[in-house]
Amino acid sequence: ACQAAEALAGVEVGGALRDLRHLLYCGEWIESHALHIYLLHAPDFVGVESAIELARTDRATVERGLRLKKVGNRIMELVGGRAIHPVNVRLGGFHRVPTPAELAPLHDELRWARDAAVDTVRWVAGFDVPDLRTDAVFVALTHPDEYAILSGRIATSRGDLIPVASFDDLVVEEQVAHSTALHARLRGADRPDRYLVGCLARYALNADRLSPLAREVAADVGLEHPVRNPFRSIVVRAVETVHACDTALALLDRYQPPPNPAVDVPVRAGAGSGATDAPRGLLWHRYATDADGILT
Repeated sequence: ACQAAEALAGVEVGGALRDLRHLLYCGEWIESHALHIYLLHAPDFVGVESAIELARTDRATVERGLRLKKVGNRIMELVGGRAIHPVNVRLGGFHRVPTPAELAPLHDELRWARDAAVDTVRWVAGFDVPDLRTDAVFVALTHPDEYAILSGRIATSRGDLIPVASFDDLVVEEQVAHSTALHARLRGADRPDRYLVGCLARYALNADRLSPLAREVAADVGLEHPVRNPFRSIVVRAVETVHACDTALALLDRYQPPPNPAVDVPVRAGAGSGATDAPRGLLWHRYATDADGILT
C-alpha cells in the first residue's frame, strides 16, 4: 500500500529505509512459513490431526517450529511495532526506526533460526507425497539483484515481464455464477491461462537468486526445478525460510540508522501501483487520489 502511494507521488524509498522494509518482510516470511510448515501442513504428511497431536510423539520438532516462528515474530515487533499487522510502517518509511542496539540480539536468534530452517528442509524433504502435477502458469515478482520479496517486475513462466503498474494488462478478473469472489486469469491467450502464485512460482522464476546456503540445501535434498507438485511446496517454503534468515542477517550486518525515519511524500493527484511477494503470493495494490490527496 505504501509503495503504491509513493509511486503515485514519484517517490522511491531506498537505502537503510528499504533495507528495514526488506527485513520486516523477512520476518513475516519466517513466521508465516514456520506456522504453515509446522502447524498447518506437516501434520497431514505424518498422519496426525494437528500439531498438538504431533507434539505428543515428536515434541522437539514442534518446539523447533514454534521457536522458529518466534524469531520471525520478534523481527516484526522490532521493526514493525507488533508481530501481527505491524503499525510502524508509514508513507516514506517508518514512524520510528530501531537502533543498532535494539536489533543486536537478532543476530544470535537468526543464526539459530538459519540452522533450524536447514534442519526443517531436510525433515520435510523426506515426506512421502502423492503424485500430482500442476500445469498452471507461474506468476511472481522478479528482481535482477535479489530473490524478489519487496519489489521488482511481474514475471510469468510463459515469458511475460511487465512493470507493476501494468498488472491490469496482464490479468483479467471476472465474476462467476458460483462465487462471490472474483476469478482471475492471464490475458493474451486464446483461452486465458490459469495461474499460480506463491512459493512454487517464486522458486520457478527466481531460484538462481536464492542465497548460496538456500541453493546448497535445496540441491542436497534433490529439490527439482521447477517444482510442479503442489505437495512439494512444503519443501520450497522451507528453502525460502533459509533464504529469509540469510537475507535478514545480511541486512542486519550492514544496517546504519538513516538520518530520518521517513522521506517526504508530497500530496498530488494521480495514480500509483505497488506490489510485493507476500508469503502466500503476489500482492498488488493500486490507488488514485485527487489534488488534495484524498483517495478516489
